Amino acid sequence: MKKDILNPVPYVLGGPDRQKWMGKYYFAPRGIGFLEPGIEALDAPAMSAYNITKSAYQLKSEVFNLDWLAKETKLSRSDIDQRIQRMYKDHLIMLVMNPATQIYGWGLYYWFVKLKEGTTPEQKKDLSEWFQNKDPICTGYETSGGDFDYYNGNHMRVLDNLLSDVIGPWKDRPEVEFVHLAPIRRDVRENSMNMWDAPGEMYREFNWSENHMKNLAKVQDKLDEVDIRIIDAMNRKRAVEDYFNFKALSDISGLSELELSAGIKEIVENKRILVPLVFMNWQKLGLTYKMFVVRLFQITPCHRKAEIVDELSAIDDFDTVFEYTDSFYDIGLWACNQTTDVDALRKKIQGYADVEEVKESDVTRQYRRWVCRLDDQHNFWEECVFTDDFLLDLTGAREVK
Repeated sequence: MKKDILNPVPYVLGGPDRQKWMGKYYFAPRGIGFLEPGIEALDAPAMSAYNITKSAYQLKSEVFNLDWLAKETKLSRSDIDQRIQRMYKDHLIMLVMNPATQIYGWGLYYWFVKLKEGTTPEQKKDLSEWFQNKDPICTGYETSGGDFDYYNGNHMRVLDNLLSDVIGPWKDRPEVEFVHLAPIRRDVRENSMNMWDAPGEMYREFNWSENHMKNLAKVQDKLDEVDIRIIDAMNRKRAVEDYFNFKALSDISGLSELELSAGIKEIVENKRILVPLVFMNWQKLGLTYKMFVVRLFQITPCHRKAEIVDELSAIDDFDTVFEYTDSFYDIGLWACNQTTDVDALRKKIQGYADVEEVKESDVTRQYRRWVCRLDDQHNFWEECVFTDDFLLDLTGAREVK
């Protein structure tokens, strides 16, 4: 029977068939952002449970399943409720969303910036504030004392929009030595939470290592051991029924408990396109992170690079694990300077014969956690401006006209 090349293969949601549409091509399409059939609009009914929780948890901790948390931590509901409210009001925690960007048609482009020797503090501060206030930069970091000065990221559909609208306005400043793109091939782990690109069934596993848990209470004075247990439990992998309190969400919104549960279950557990995370504001705690940026020899095959990333992701002390593509760099790894044995982790990385070079820097400031601003000193805590470069070139042209 002759193959019908005009009609795509039917899309089957979930499991190994989720990319079945590519079966009509001899070589599957290459690149980032080709899973759009799985998309859910951010204001879709299936997103209601997350959106209501995000809007209400600042005042009503019961939108989380406090019964499950009480059983898990052996604490009372009232104690957990009071501590969650205190930690939020002190800007120590924030509920954030990690969307699988490739599902939505975005490429996830991170980029490194190095400033020239002799750059003044005033020049760096000026550039830092530009990054802080540039809404399309969905996650951004400032570093010190190493091979890079900034590490920022954008979810973009069109690479030219990133180059012209986000990087173009400042890249030719005399103090800028270079800007290097590092597109994400696999987002494996962020803030100790395993993402959709983690190997096997590691998806949504939360990896606070024993070292980190043991030392965290000792190296800062804003969270005690009980607070830390609560944050750890809130991020624990479990069924969405144990994560959210759907009765409370129903009472707040007037929506059906069953519909709220079914929607978020589909997105988090079945489609795996959204990972909720209770983010710990490490800046407020006085922590810093060692960022290792690894370059492998060019003769290393792609499958071997993926294997190395998988092996490194088995080490819980690595808070963040990225695999890059089409870049000078291949792997990004983070570890907390104050709670882990950074020297031992460095030796582990350098122990791979495939490693050509390892660059390092200390992460000292974060601008946003995805699109949620973190600069509470300017009264912008948790302000979310979800930007997209959809029609950016068109709207830019209109403004000029």
